[in-house]
Amino acid sequence: MTPTVGDGVKSRQPSPPTARAIRVVELLADTSMGPITIADIVRRTGQSRATAHAIVSELVEQGWAMRSRSSGEITLGPVFTTLATRVTAADPLIARARVAMTELSDDLHMPCFVARRVGPETISVVDQTWIPTADADGSVGTALPWITRGHPITLRPPFSREFFAWASHAEQDAWIAKAPAALRTRLRLALSAIAERGYSIERMTDDYVAVTDALNSLDSVSDSLRSRMGDLLTELTTIDYLPDELHGDLPVITIGAPVFDAEAVTASLVACPNRTMTPDALHDVGSRVRTTADGLSAI
Repeated sequence: MTPTVGDGVKSRQPSPPTARAIRVVELLADTSMGPITIADIVRRTGQSRATAHAIVSELVEQGWAMRSRSSGEITLGPVFTTLATRVTAADPLIARARVAMTELSDDLHMPCFVARRVGPETISVVDQTWIPTADADGSVGTALPWITRGHPITLRPPFSREFFAWASHAEQDAWIAKAPAALRTRLRLALSAIAERGYSIERMTDDYVAVTDALNSLDSVSDSLRSRMGDLLTELTTIDYLPDELHGDLPVITIGAPVFDAEAVTASLVACPNRTMTPDALHDVGSRVRTTADGLSAI
């Protein structure tokens, strides 16, 4: 049983300096950003220039970061990358997921990736396969541009629904409450449908992808602006598929199934058809993704 304050255990006091340093490391590890500068860190984190400079200087001193004298660009250092390699090699999920994901990708002829929960509100792509070509009829999907190893994805509604479809009612309520009011009823119905069939389905236009990427990159905007951008999503797509909508030609970008650790969803296995599918074809791919994810849940 986890001790509580009432059990006589002192509550943990927050450590703002630690949180600020962790945020800088997270930015450096975001491969989608490329090299960043002190100015980028200040803009993305809201930290003062003096604080950002002090954190970067210590990271450089400890080998966790490197800074170019000519351009001022900051990248991950050898000590950090060595530690990351050791952790990856020792991680049973990554080791097993690579084999299972590659077999699934080869069987389905489409890219796949595994995303893992790395914080209360963040998941990260830990591995992926790549199918660079398409058949003459265009039936083979290609990987989406944001599927890169190490790329963080914010667990903000309506994204990554398979992480919440099996959560408690309280957790679902808290997550749904972060969505614009216009999305909440649809989200609740979608979570129920996902739990019933075993996987989520993403259907979105190029405009939706652009707005999704924009939302994931906005860490310091106000809640009101994020809410307005969330409202824009309702004009670009309809969230997931409900049971009575699974008919006709179905545009499908991704199909994601949960990977469980004990009772919680800690990761997601995702296939990327990126094409229009029949209901039968969608069900076949979804069933295969869910079966593979179930195998990984034994870890």
